[in-house]
Amino acid sequence: MVEKFLCGKVEPRDYQINLYMGAKEQNTLIVLPTGLGKTVIAAMVAEYVIAQKKDNVLFLAPTKPLVSQHYETLKDLLSLDEKSISKFTGEVDNEDRLLRWVTSKLVVSTPQVVINDLRNGLFDISRFGLIVFDEAHRASGNYAYVEIASSFLECKKRLILAITASPGADRDRLDEITKALGIESVRIKSENDPDVMKYMGGIEIETVILPVPAHIKDVAALLRQVIDNVNSKIRSSGIIKSGRISRSELASKVRELVEEAKNGNKNLFGVIPYVTAAIRLDYLLEYLESQGLEVAYDYITDILNSEEKTLKRTASIVSRMPEFSEFMARLKELQSIGVENSKMAKVLALCEEQISANPDSRVIVFTHFRKTSELMTNYLKSKSTLLRPTRFIGQSSRSGDEGLSQKDQEIILQKFRNNVFNVLIATSVAEEGLDIPATDLVIFFEPVPSEIRSIQRRGRTGRTHAGEVKILIYEGTRDSGYYFSSKRKESRMKTNIERIQDKPDQPAGKKAVRKSNLDDYFS
Repeated sequence: MVEKFLCGKVEPRDYQINLYMGAKEQNTLIVLPTGLGKTVIAAMVAEYVIAQKKDNVLFLAPTKPLVSQHYETLKDLLSLDEKSISKFTGEVDNEDRLLRWVTSKLVVSTPQVVINDLRNGLFDISRFGLIVFDEAHRASGNYAYVEIASSFLECKKRLILAITASPGADRDRLDEITKALGIESVRIKSENDPDVMKYMGGIEIETVILPVPAHIKDVAALLRQVIDNVNSKIRSSGIIKSGRISRSELASKVRELVEEAKNGNKNLFGVIPYVTAAIRLDYLLEYLESQGLEVAYDYITDILNSEEKTLKRTASIVSRMPEFSEFMARLKELQSIGVENSKMAKVLALCEEQISANPDSRVIVFTHFRKTSELMTNYLKSKSTLLRPTRFIGQSSRSGDEGLSQKDQEIILQKFRNNVFNVLIATSVAEEGLDIPATDLVIFFEPVPSEIRSIQRRGRTGRTHAGEVKILIYEGTRDSGYYFSSKRKESRMKTNIERIQDKPDQPAGKKAVRKSNLDDYFS
């Protein structure tokens, strides 16, 4: 029985048992909100394949921290010894992997290691009876999941379990994922399903609309004059005749222009630097209006001081404009004064309100940019004795900002679990998959246009008890556009996955609450 399968270590929930029963019989895509135990379901299916079918299992996860996390979880849940389970993240040399491929009952690996070993003939994929694809929404385009699945689907004995919290809004991409993984059954569970609802605490989602500070408006107005000058030059070239020049349009135009210039239209070489300058200035405006002075100043000074050829061209173009000189003078003046960032002030107030009401609370603040996470952490440390913030970023180092090693990440998360830290300032590394403790409050420093990232951020609260999500939005800026973009994509995603699932479950009442102040404001 299922309880015996889990060795009594975890008592499966009703919906986990329901999903397991179908997934052990046919290639299945399971869509389940973050924090509802997708790994437990995968462990149940894996044990069935190992114990009942006497087959081997390959468990794939996209990042090294996720592989390590799943390795420890599966080793414990399935009571496997060191010889029966292997972890591959690139550190094990070829000779050792060659042996482990043959002797292991369960291999947990990044797809990059698997695809390289598959191409080099280090193992026979047909010796596996099950492949689990974690974060299955990645299985499109040239991602390694696609090639691995293609090879596996040619085998006679093959079972695929694909798991994700959010497969994405694009219908063609969703179809691409199910086709690439040979999916025969799609099972979707939401917080509103009867067999899930009783395990959920509920999430209250609120948009917090902030007025754009007057000093930001003033500086942004100067920057728009610079952008208008650059756009006028682009229009005069004839490559874009009229209408608003969007960043996405310019980005796609650059590739076309470069090809045309290489094929003989040499005049375009004089236009291309203006197009790239316009793209960078648009990013600068976004950073100014959504992140604040500090991030914008950091970005533009990097451009002005860079020795990289295309960045030097951008610097040369804008530096000749009086409007840009005025913009930089005002930006530097405000930086020297040290004007407070109103979004950071709001984060401080929300965190202190939460911790004051419940000293054992934990809060996650998501920021899109590393620089913002650094500034936010330092700000909270300097302003509050109640908060114990720490920064949680990825492993790569950038421009003097050293990343966190996997060990450092694990230490930070453990201290967050133990309430040594009560506020985690996290970039996107905390959005996908990592076993981060359930929190009482999640704050979006800014909305994200991706429905996948938005869902994953929200999933860090409301798992076992009621939680709150606060989304900070500067009124009348791109923040609001990104917020509604994410909402539209999420709505399309739900429509698309309902279209392809086996038997849509009827909602039994609305568990998540979304305050509609932003919707009303913009209606």
